[in-house]
Amino acid sequence: MTRDEFIRKQTALDEGHLSYVVRPGRGPTLILIPGSFSDCRQWDEVVRLLGDGPALVIVELRGHGGSWPPPEDGSIEQFARDVLRVADELGLERFYVGGHSIGGMVALQVGALQPARTLGVISVEGWTHHHAAQEAFGGEMSNTLSPQQNARRAASRERVTARWSEEQVTAFAQIWKRWDGSDFLATTDLPVLEVWGDRGRERPGLDKLHIPERANIEMRWVANASHTLPLERPAEVAEAIGGFIERVEGGRRRGR
Repeated sequence: MTRDEFIRKQTALDEGHLSYVVRPGRGPTLILIPGSFSDCRQWDEVVRLLGDGPALVIVELRGHGGSWPPPEDGSIEQFARDVLRVADELGLERFYVGGHSIGGMVALQVGALQPARTLGVISVEGWTHHHAAQEAFGGEMSNTLSPQQNARRAASRERVTARWSEEQVTAFAQIWKRWDGSDFLATTDLPVLEVWGDRGRERPGLDKLHIPERANIEMRWVANASHTLPLERPAEVAEAIGGFIERVEGGRRRGR
């Protein structure tokens, strides 16, 4: 991401503020949400590879990047409402929303809260249910990362949590375990893209991921990759996102 292409903005919360960056584009707006202990820089390479097609908004979760402070009693629902607050401030009537890991879960919850405004949802390794991590992959998150990529991931975490207490880090790391997106995926008519790394192993069935087999849910597997896909395989992630938006927009133009 070229930093001078983005404008950083803030929106006030009762206990602090949210920080986000905005870049105009030729196409529809895509809101992206980084994963746990990552800031907007997590999407740098993906954004560069997406080019100037979609207008982009990257919302940093509470306590992450320029957003402060960390949540006292955070939840996926709270973070989804935060994203919608940013959308309201920007006057976005409709948009695509996507995220990585907890950000993907937040994106799914945004679709659940305001489906009429959501053009499509992109979940990059966003767990439908916390049991899926163990059931689908045996809890493996980083077996395909290179030493350099592992170092970059650790540096991002250290940068984000530098002002956090140990208690805040521990509490935030448990938030994703209290959410379940199964009902939403089983009932929504919204277009959904699920992007997953196969860990270089036999790919698990969708039941292990708690993802139903439905016509509106598109699965994209990235071979020999693991959890931190925006860092590890940005080209495949960008291609998957760009192709998904193009297909959905094509269907909208044809009146589907």
